[in-house]
Amino acid sequence: MDCRVFMAPCASYEPKLAEERIRQALDAFGGPKALLQKGNRVLIKPNLLTASRPEAGVTAHPALVEAAARQFVQAGAQVVIADSPGGPYNRRVMEKVYQACGMDQAAERSGAELNWDFSSRKRRFPGRVRQEFQLVTPADRADVIVSIGKLKTHMMMYFTGAVKNLYGLIPGVTKAAYHSQHSSREDFADLLVDLCQAIQPDFSILDGVIGMDGKGPSAGRPRQAGAIFAAQNPFAADLAAMIYCGLNPTLAPVHRQGQAQGLAPEDWGQLDILGQALTPLAEPFAPAIPARHARPFVAAMPHFLQPKLDQWLGAWPRFTSQCVGCGACVKACPRQALQIKQGRVRLKKRRCIKCYCCHELCPQKAVDL
Repeated sequence: MDCRVFMAPCASYEPKLAEERIRQALDAFGGPKALLQKGNRVLIKPNLLTASRPEAGVTAHPALVEAAARQFVQAGAQVVIADSPGGPYNRRVMEKVYQACGMDQAAERSGAELNWDFSSRKRRFPGRVRQEFQLVTPADRADVIVSIGKLKTHMMMYFTGAVKNLYGLIPGVTKAAYHSQHSSREDFADLLVDLCQAIQPDFSILDGVIGMDGKGPSAGRPRQAGAIFAAQNPFAADLAAMIYCGLNPTLAPVHRQGQAQGLAPEDWGQLDILGQALTPLAEPFAPAIPARHARPFVAAMPHFLQPKLDQWLGAWPRFTSQCVGCGACVKACPRQALQIKQGRVRLKKRRCIKCYCCHELCPQKAVDL
Protein backbone atom coordinates (compact mmCIF):
# COMPACT_ATOMS: atom_id res chain seq x y z
CA MET A 1 0.00 0.00 0.00
CA ASP A 2 1.33 3.43 -0.98
CA CYS A 3 0.98 5.71 2.05
CA ARG A 4 2.80 8.75 0.67
CA VAL A 5 0.89 12.03 0.78
CA PHE A 6 2.08 15.45 -0.30
CA MET A 7 0.62 18.32 1.66
CA ALA A 8 1.42 22.00 1.71
CA PRO A 9 -0.20 25.25 2.77
CA CYS A 10 -1.89 27.22 0.00
CA ALA A 11 -3.54 30.42 1.18
CA SER A 12 -5.12 31.44 -2.12
CA TYR A 13 -5.70 30.60 -5.78
CA GLU A 14 -3.25 33.25 -6.93
CA PRO A 15 -1.93 31.81 -10.23
CA LYS A 16 1.77 31.76 -9.35
CA LEU A 17 1.10 30.11 -5.99
CA ALA A 18 -1.24 27.55 -7.53
CA GLU A 19 1.35 26.76 -10.20
CA GLU A 20 4.09 26.34 -7.60
CA ARG A 21 2.04 24.06 -5.35
CA ILE A 22 0.92 21.79 -8.20
CA ARG A 23 4.47 21.56 -9.50
CA GLN A 24 5.74 20.70 -6.02
CA ALA A 25 3.06 18.05 -5.62
CA LEU A 26 3.95 16.37 -8.92
CA ASP A 27 7.70 16.66 -8.32
CA ALA A 28 7.30 14.90 -4.97
CA PHE A 29 6.27 11.80 -6.97
CA GLY A 30 8.82 12.11 -9.77
CA GLY A 31 7.15 14.80 -11.91
CA PRO A 32 4.77 14.52 -14.88
CA LYS A 33 7.20 12.52 -16.99
CA ALA A 34 7.22 9.72 -14.43
CA LEU A 35 3.47 9.34 -14.95
CA LEU A 36 3.72 9.72 -18.74
CA GLN A 37 5.74 6.53 -19.00
CA LYS A 38 2.33 4.83 -19.37
CA GLY A 39 1.47 7.02 -22.39
CA ASN A 40 0.84 10.64 -23.29
CA ARG A 41 -2.99 10.78 -23.31
CA VAL A 42 -3.89 12.44 -20.01
CA LEU A 43 -7.37 12.90 -18.59
CA ILE A 44 -7.72 15.55 -15.92
CA LYS A 45 -10.91 14.87 -14.01
CA PRO A 46 -11.92 17.85 -11.82
CA ASN A 47 -14.90 17.87 -9.49
CA LEU A 48 -17.54 19.70 -11.57
CA LEU A 49 -20.61 18.74 -9.58
CA THR A 50 -22.78 21.59 -10.84
CA ALA A 51 -22.58 24.79 -12.86
CA SER A 52 -21.24 26.74 -9.87
CA ARG A 53 -18.91 29.71 -9.76
CA PRO A 54 -15.45 28.88 -8.34
CA GLU A 55 -15.92 31.10 -5.30
CA ALA A 56 -18.88 28.97 -4.15
CA GLY A 57 -16.48 26.23 -3.03
CA VAL A 58 -18.49 23.48 -4.75
CA THR A 59 -16.13 22.60 -7.61
CA ALA A 60 -12.40 22.23 -8.18
CA HIS A 61 -10.90 25.66 -8.74
CA PRO A 62 -9.84 26.46 -12.32
CA ALA A 63 -6.47 27.83 -11.15
CA LEU A 64 -5.45 24.36 -9.93
CA VAL A 65 -6.88 22.60 -12.98
CA GLU A 66 -5.03 25.01 -15.26
CA ALA A 67 -1.78 24.54 -13.35
CA ALA A 68 -2.01 20.74 -13.50
CA ALA A 69 -2.95 20.72 -17.17
CA ARG A 70 -0.06 23.04 -18.04
CA GLN A 71 2.44 20.78 -16.29
CA PHE A 72 1.42 17.83 -18.45
CA VAL A 73 1.12 19.83 -21.67
CA GLN A 74 4.64 21.15 -21.17
CA ALA A 75 5.80 17.57 -20.63
CA GLY A 76 4.45 16.65 -24.07
CA ALA A 77 1.06 15.17 -23.16
CA GLN A 78 -2.28 15.46 -24.91
CA VAL A 79 -4.52 16.69 -22.10
CA VAL A 80 -8.31 16.49 -21.94
CA ILE A 81 -10.41 17.97 -19.12
CA ALA A 82 -13.57 15.94 -18.54
CA ASP A 83 -16.25 15.25 -15.96
CA SER A 84 -19.89 14.19 -15.92
CA PRO A 85 -21.90 16.22 -13.40
CA GLY A 86 -25.16 15.02 -11.90
CA GLY A 87 -28.11 14.94 -14.29
CA PRO A 88 -28.06 15.01 -18.11
CA TYR A 89 -24.70 14.67 -19.84
CA ASN A 90 -24.71 16.50 -23.16
CA ARG A 91 -23.18 19.48 -24.92
CA ARG A 92 -25.77 22.01 -23.75
CA VAL A 93 -25.26 21.06 -20.10
CA MET A 94 -21.48 20.89 -20.32
CA GLU A 95 -21.14 24.25 -22.06
CA LYS A 96 -22.92 25.79 -19.07
CA VAL A 97 -20.83 23.83 -16.54
CA TYR A 98 -17.47 24.53 -18.21
CA GLN A 99 -18.21 28.24 -18.43
CA ALA A 100 -19.57 28.64 -14.89
CA CYS A 101 -16.72 26.64 -13.32
CA GLY A 102 -14.02 28.44 -15.32
CA MET A 103 -12.87 25.32 -17.16
CA ASP A 104 -13.10 26.98 -20.57
CA GLN A 105 -10.46 29.52 -19.57
CA ALA A 106 -8.36 26.91 -17.73
CA ALA A 107 -8.22 24.80 -20.91
CA GLU A 108 -7.44 27.74 -23.18
CA ARG A 109 -4.64 29.10 -20.99
CA SER A 110 -3.02 25.72 -20.34
CA GLY A 111 -3.19 24.24 -23.83
CA ALA A 112 -5.57 21.44 -22.78
CA GLU A 113 -8.83 20.49 -24.50
CA LEU A 114 -12.32 20.28 -23.06
CA ASN A 115 -14.16 17.03 -23.60
CA TRP A 116 -17.06 17.10 -26.06
CA ASP A 117 -17.41 13.35 -26.47
CA PHE A 118 -20.49 12.25 -24.54
CA SER A 119 -20.37 8.58 -25.39
CA SER A 120 -19.52 5.89 -22.86
CA ARG A 121 -17.94 2.45 -22.71
CA LYS A 122 -18.22 -0.58 -20.48
CA ARG A 123 -15.35 -1.70 -18.30
CA ARG A 124 -15.43 -5.04 -16.54
CA PHE A 125 -13.92 -5.39 -13.08
CA PRO A 126 -14.34 -8.19 -10.51
CA GLY A 127 -15.50 -5.93 -7.70
CA ARG A 128 -17.23 -6.83 -4.46
CA VAL A 129 -20.62 -5.40 -5.44
CA ARG A 130 -20.25 -4.62 -9.13
CA GLN A 131 -18.50 -6.40 -11.99
CA GLU A 132 -19.10 -3.87 -14.75
CA PHE A 133 -19.02 -0.08 -14.98
CA GLN A 134 -20.23 2.31 -17.64
CA LEU A 135 -17.51 4.97 -17.98
CA VAL A 136 -17.30 8.16 -19.99
CA THR A 137 -15.21 7.48 -23.09
CA PRO A 138 -12.32 9.86 -22.22
CA ALA A 139 -11.67 7.82 -19.07
CA ASP A 140 -11.53 4.60 -21.05
CA ARG A 141 -9.16 6.07 -23.64
CA ALA A 142 -6.75 7.79 -21.26
CA ASP A 143 -3.29 6.45 -20.52
CA VAL A 144 -3.05 8.59 -17.36
CA ILE A 145 -5.90 9.78 -15.13
CA VAL A 146 -5.37 12.73 -12.81
CA SER A 147 -8.19 13.39 -10.35
CA ILE A 148 -8.65 16.88 -8.90
CA GLY A 149 -11.20 16.58 -6.13
CA LYS A 150 -12.63 19.10 -3.72
CA LEU A 151 -12.29 18.86 0.04
CA LYS A 152 -15.92 18.76 1.22
CA THR A 153 -18.28 17.11 3.64
CA HIS A 154 -21.01 14.95 2.11
CA MET A 155 -24.60 14.27 3.14
CA MET A 156 -24.49 10.57 2.29
CA MET A 157 -20.79 9.62 2.40
CA TYR A 158 -19.67 11.96 5.23
CA PHE A 159 -16.66 13.10 3.16
CA THR A 160 -16.03 13.60 -0.53
CA GLY A 161 -12.48 13.88 -1.79
CA ALA A 162 -10.27 11.88 -4.12
CA VAL A 163 -12.10 8.53 -4.16
CA LYS A 164 -15.64 9.92 -4.39
CA ASN A 165 -14.54 12.31 -7.15
CA LEU A 166 -14.20 9.35 -9.51
CA TYR A 167 -17.98 8.85 -9.50
CA GLY A 168 -18.06 11.69 -12.01
CA LEU A 169 -16.62 9.28 -14.58
CA ILE A 170 -19.98 7.49 -14.59
CA PRO A 171 -22.00 9.15 -17.36
CA GLY A 172 -25.00 11.33 -16.57
CA VAL A 173 -28.14 9.61 -15.39
CA THR A 174 -26.35 6.25 -15.09
CA LYS A 175 -25.22 7.60 -11.70
CA ALA A 176 -28.85 7.64 -10.57
CA ALA A 177 -29.28 4.03 -11.67
CA TYR A 178 -26.22 2.96 -9.64
CA HIS A 179 -27.52 4.87 -6.61
CA SER A 180 -30.78 2.99 -6.88
CA GLN A 181 -29.08 -0.39 -7.23
CA HIS A 182 -26.70 0.28 -4.29
CA SER A 183 -28.95 2.19 -1.95
CA SER A 184 -27.41 1.75 1.52
CA ARG A 185 -24.41 3.80 2.59
CA GLU A 186 -22.20 0.76 3.03
CA ASP A 187 -23.23 -0.80 -0.27
CA PHE A 188 -22.68 2.48 -2.10
CA ALA A 189 -19.29 2.85 -0.40
CA ASP A 190 -18.39 -0.62 -1.67
CA LEU A 191 -19.42 0.54 -5.14
CA LEU A 192 -17.11 3.57 -4.90
CA VAL A 193 -14.21 1.38 -3.78
CA ASP A 194 -14.86 -1.01 -6.67
CA LEU A 195 -14.97 1.93 -9.07
CA CYS A 196 -11.69 3.32 -7.75
CA GLN A 197 -10.07 -0.08 -8.20
CA ALA A 198 -11.48 -0.39 -11.71
CA ILE A 199 -10.20 3.05 -12.76
CA GLN A 200 -6.88 3.02 -10.88
CA PRO A 201 -6.26 6.80 -10.98
CA ASP A 202 -2.60 7.64 -11.45
CA PHE A 203 -2.55 10.81 -9.38
CA SER A 204 -5.01 12.53 -7.06
CA ILE A 205 -5.00 16.17 -6.02
CA LEU A 206 -7.34 17.60 -3.39
CA ASP A 207 -8.31 21.24 -3.55
CA GLY A 208 -8.42 22.30 0.09
CA VAL A 209 -7.66 25.98 -0.43
CA ILE A 210 -11.35 26.69 0.00
CA GLY A 211 -13.31 23.61 1.00
CA MET A 212 -16.86 23.14 2.21
CA ASP A 213 -18.27 21.94 5.52
CA GLY A 214 -21.78 21.60 6.84
CA LYS A 215 -24.36 20.52 4.30
CA GLY A 216 -21.95 19.54 1.54
CA PRO A 217 -21.30 18.74 -1.20
CA SER A 218 -23.21 21.70 -2.66
CA ALA A 219 -25.19 23.58 0.00
CA GLY A 220 -22.64 23.81 2.79
CA ARG A 221 -20.42 26.60 4.04
CA PRO A 222 -17.31 27.52 2.03
CA ARG A 223 -14.32 27.14 4.37
CA GLN A 224 -10.86 28.61 4.06
CA ALA A 225 -8.88 25.44 4.72
CA GLY A 226 -5.70 26.73 3.05
CA ALA A 227 -4.11 23.46 1.96
CA ILE A 228 -3.32 21.21 -1.00
CA PHE A 229 -3.08 17.42 -0.78
CA ALA A 230 -1.80 14.96 -3.39
CA ALA A 231 -1.10 11.25 -3.58
CA GLN A 232 -0.93 8.32 -5.94
CA ASN A 233 -3.15 6.42 -3.51
CA PRO A 234 -6.46 8.37 -3.34
CA PHE A 235 -7.40 6.70 -0.04
CA ALA A 236 -4.24 8.10 1.55
CA ALA A 237 -5.02 11.60 0.27
CA ASP A 238 -8.54 11.40 1.70
CA LEU A 239 -7.31 10.20 5.10
CA ALA A 240 -4.79 13.05 5.39
CA ALA A 241 -7.41 15.61 4.38
CA MET A 242 -10.01 14.32 6.84
CA ILE A 243 -7.57 14.40 9.74
CA TYR A 244 -6.43 17.89 8.78
CA CYS A 245 -10.05 19.08 8.78
CA GLY A 246 -10.87 17.51 12.12
CA LEU A 247 -13.25 14.95 10.61
CA ASN A 248 -13.45 11.41 11.95
CA PRO A 249 -12.35 8.92 9.24
CA THR A 250 -14.15 6.05 10.99
CA LEU A 251 -17.45 7.77 10.15
CA ALA A 252 -16.62 7.79 6.42
CA PRO A 253 -17.98 4.60 4.81
CA VAL A 254 -15.54 4.78 1.90
CA HIS A 255 -12.57 4.92 4.27
CA ARG A 256 -13.93 2.02 6.31
CA GLN A 257 -14.49 -0.13 3.24
CA GLY A 258 -11.12 0.82 1.79
CA GLN A 259 -9.39 -0.01 5.04
CA ALA A 260 -11.17 -3.37 5.25
CA GLN A 261 -9.78 -4.22 1.81
CA GLY A 262 -6.24 -3.11 2.66
CA LEU A 263 -6.38 -0.04 0.42
CA ALA A 264 -6.56 2.74 3.00
CA PRO A 265 -4.05 3.45 5.80
CA GLU A 266 -5.51 3.04 9.26
CA ASP A 267 -4.47 6.35 10.75
CA TRP A 268 -2.18 9.37 10.54
CA GLY A 269 0.77 7.39 11.87
CA GLN A 270 0.82 5.19 8.76
CA LEU A 271 1.08 8.13 6.37
CA ASP A 272 4.42 9.06 4.83
CA ILE A 273 4.20 12.85 4.66
CA LEU A 274 5.89 14.62 1.77
CA GLY A 275 6.08 18.38 1.58
CA GLN A 276 5.06 19.94 4.87
CA ALA A 277 3.16 18.24 7.70
CA LEU A 278 0.25 20.53 8.51
CA THR A 279 -1.30 21.12 11.90
CA PRO A 280 -5.02 20.27 11.92
CA LEU A 281 -7.39 23.21 11.69
CA ALA A 282 -8.20 24.97 14.95
CA GLU A 283 -11.89 24.98 13.97
CA PRO A 284 -12.80 21.51 12.70
CA PHE A 285 -15.09 21.06 9.74
CA ALA A 286 -18.73 20.63 10.75
CA PRO A 287 -20.09 17.35 9.34
CA ALA A 288 -22.95 17.36 6.86
CA ILE A 289 -25.24 15.13 8.89
CA PRO A 290 -26.18 16.30 12.40
CA ALA A 291 -24.74 14.15 15.18
CA ARG A 292 -28.16 12.73 16.03
CA HIS A 293 -28.26 11.07 12.59
CA ALA A 294 -24.71 9.65 12.68
CA ARG A 295 -24.93 5.91 13.25
CA PRO A 296 -21.47 4.37 12.74
CA PHE A 297 -22.62 1.21 14.46
CA VAL A 298 -24.69 0.43 11.34
CA ALA A 299 -21.44 -0.73 9.74
CA ALA A 300 -21.02 -3.33 12.48
CA MET A 301 -24.43 -4.87 11.82
CA PRO A 302 -25.00 -7.86 9.51
CA HIS A 303 -24.89 -6.73 5.90
CA PHE A 304 -28.53 -7.69 5.21
CA LEU A 305 -29.71 -5.40 8.03
CA GLN A 306 -27.73 -2.31 7.00
CA PRO A 307 -30.14 -0.97 4.34
CA LYS A 308 -33.07 -1.23 6.76
CA LEU A 309 -31.13 0.51 9.54
CA ASP A 310 -29.99 3.24 7.16
CA GLN A 311 -33.56 3.76 6.06
CA TRP A 312 -34.85 3.91 9.61
CA LEU A 313 -32.15 6.05 11.20
CA GLY A 314 -31.30 8.45 8.39
CA ALA A 315 -32.81 11.92 8.11
CA TRP A 316 -35.56 12.54 5.58
CA PRO A 317 -35.07 15.30 2.99
CA ARG A 318 -37.19 18.36 3.76
CA PHE A 319 -38.13 20.95 1.15
CA THR A 320 -38.02 24.50 2.47
CA SER A 321 -39.79 27.67 1.40
CA GLN A 322 -36.90 28.37 -0.96
CA CYS A 323 -38.26 25.67 -3.28
CA VAL A 324 -39.50 27.17 -6.56
CA GLY A 325 -40.75 23.92 -8.07
CA CYS A 326 -38.13 23.86 -10.82
CA GLY A 327 -38.09 20.05 -10.88
CA ALA A 328 -34.30 19.60 -10.82
CA CYS A 329 -34.58 17.28 -7.83
CA VAL A 330 -37.33 15.26 -9.49
CA LYS A 331 -35.05 14.59 -12.45
CA ALA A 332 -32.13 13.72 -10.16
CA CYS A 333 -33.98 11.28 -7.90
CA PRO A 334 -32.88 7.69 -8.68
CA ARG A 335 -36.06 6.15 -7.24
CA GLN A 336 -38.76 8.54 -8.53
CA ALA A 337 -39.57 9.45 -4.94
CA LEU A 338 -40.35 13.08 -5.73
CA GLN A 339 -43.14 14.83 -7.60
CA ILE A 340 -44.34 18.39 -8.15
CA LYS A 341 -47.75 19.24 -6.72
CA GLN A 342 -49.16 22.75 -6.77
CA GLY A 343 -45.76 24.18 -7.56
CA ARG A 344 -43.95 22.46 -4.66
CA VAL A 345 -42.02 19.22 -4.29
CA ARG A 346 -43.62 16.33 -2.45
CA LEU A 347 -41.70 13.32 -1.08
CA LYS A 348 -42.92 9.70 -1.28
CA LYS A 349 -41.18 8.33 1.78
CA ARG A 350 -41.73 4.69 0.89
CA ARG A 351 -39.57 5.18 -2.22
CA CYS A 352 -36.84 7.39 -0.73
CA ILE A 353 -33.45 5.72 -0.18
CA LYS A 354 -31.91 8.81 1.47
CA CYS A 355 -29.14 9.22 -1.08
CA TYR A 356 -29.67 13.02 -0.90
CA CYS A 357 -29.19 13.52 -4.64
CA CYS A 358 -32.07 16.02 -4.35
CA HIS A 359 -30.05 18.05 -1.85
CA GLU A 360 -26.86 17.72 -3.86
CA LEU A 361 -28.31 18.99 -7.15
CA CYS A 362 -30.87 21.57 -5.99
CA PRO A 363 -29.95 24.92 -7.60
CA GLN A 364 -31.93 26.84 -4.97
CA LYS A 365 -30.41 25.04 -1.94
CA ALA A 366 -33.98 24.37 -0.85
CA VAL A 367 -33.46 20.83 0.51
CA ASP A 368 -32.73 20.46 4.21
CA LEU A 369 -32.74 17.66 6.79
